[in-house]
Amino acid sequence: MYIRNRTFEGSYMSWPSPRSWSAEARASPPPPLQAAAPRNPTNTSNPPPPVLELASTPIYLKPPPSHPHTMAERELADLLKQLHKTLQSKQYQQAGSILSRAKIALLGLNALIPTESTPSKHLHFARETLELGAIISIRLKDPHSFTRYFQQLQPFYALPDDKLPSKGSNASKITGLYLLLLLSDGDYAGFHTLLETLEVAAAQAGRGLEDDAFIQYPIRLEQALMEGSYDQVWRQTKGSNAPSDEFALFSDVLIGTIRSEIASCSEKAYPSIPISDAKSLLFLESEGSVVNFAKERKWVVKDGRIYFPSEDGEFGSKDILVTSDQVIENTLGYARELETIV
Repeated sequence: MYIRNRTFEGSYMSWPSPRSWSAEARASPPPPLQAAAPRNPTNTSNPPPPVLELASTPIYLKPPPSHPHTMAERELADLLKQLHKTLQSKQYQQAGSILSRAKIALLGLNALIPTESTPSKHLHFARETLELGAIISIRLKDPHSFTRYFQQLQPFYALPDDKLPSKGSNASKITGLYLLLLLSDGDYAGFHTLLETLEVAAAQAGRGLEDDAFIQYPIRLEQALMEGSYDQVWRQTKGSNAPSDEFALFSDVLIGTIRSEIASCSEKAYPSIPISDAKSLLFLESEGSVVNFAKERKWVVKDGRIYFPSEDGEFGSKDILVTSDQVIENTLGYARELETIV
């Protein structure tokens, strides 16, 4: 190998064997260690080591960055608190910007549309946000916005209780308001379609709709409308019969629709009616309201009466009693003819 012929330093030196050491050398202990002399601070030849001085300003350690979902949850919880405050203080115009920010936060959590992987906490946030948006839309008397919120809430209402518990939900209230909106628009087909869907869902859950005040209220109004009992509809929409304030707001829209239907029927049934009769017929509170309503319909108000336009565009001047006498005379004539035939 390479190191075979190498000569190491000290290889030619003679080293005594340990057996040849004297007994005294082996018995004598090693010399004691001497302590180091104390450092003389005044000695400039051996200066002390420099001392590290800390900064006077404190240094704060930053906490680790939060998870983005946690930050979005906190922001969304604060926005929901602000929405509840706007409802209590009736500052509905300020709620629009808050709702927009809440929806953006829901998009960040991927919770605006429920999926199988959406956490239950995020589903609660989304449902509460959309329900507040629906109620605020009613307060602002914006039926189109309310309809959009109602449609967005349907996937959340269809979730099972183990995924999203129904406790704390306003599903019955929002659905009852939507039924009332369908009645106000005269969409009876949509009303009955939704009602049948609710009945099937209630039967599958082993309960009925009879105890749900929010659903029974529009059902009673629809029955009165089908019977033509407009005075009963008027009584139902007044006083404490409405289950909540939001229903009272939609009830005004419903009364307006009924008033328009009565006005259209009156135009075809009578040539003219007294203002006092029109007040009770149209569910108006004063004769001045009757005059304003007549102007909106382009009716002629003259000598305490309202004259309706005829089919040829002219306003009838015949008295309502004359028309009634003609109807009675024609009816008696028909009866006499029937007797002669029999």
